[in-house]
Amino acid sequence: MKVKFSLLVFSMFCLIVSGCVSKKEETKDEKAQPVMQNDDSLSLVSEADLKNIEWEKTVTKIGTNGNSDIFGNLNKVGYVGPNLHAKKVDKWLWHFFGKAEGKLTVVAYHQETLMKKPLLTSGYTRDFSGGAMNGADATMPSNVSLPSSGKWALLVYIDEQLFDTLVISVKEKVTE
Repeated sequence: MKVKFSLLVFSMFCLIVSGCVSKKEETKDEKAQPVMQNDDSLSLVSEADLKNIEWEKTVTKIGTNGNSDIFGNLNKVGYVGPNLHAKKVDKWLWHFFGKAEGKLTVVAYHQETLMKKPLLTSGYTRDFSGGAMNGADATMPSNVSLPSSGKWALLVYIDEQLFDTLVISVKEKVTE
């Protein structure tokens, strides 16, 4: 009886220790590749999408809506809104050229850390079908935020197809 009990205790100890070791290995892997693996939106991003990012081609002024400038890539995607600061939520009005509606997914990819994060505060994906404005076929307001400063590529997918990539610089959080 003592042998069976000792064997049971030893087995449970081994199981607990192996679970802790696995947990440590997962944590190490997460640091090496800081990506939320359980989000299906990230499966849209291919290695080719990441390799084809032109980091030196940052967004430019592509128009105006009267009072504010529209930044982005001509005849693709643009936005009206402030330059982003790390950990600060801002509002952007998206402009889509050539698409009047669809399922928008935006994956933000950090140049230095290779971190992938949602740009939209509501998550990676959202439907859009806003009205035409400022020469765009559709517009959509959203709240946007990124966790750290540096250069970010915003991979813009519409209906699960890469539509455009916007490269922006995010500044340090503004101290108030």
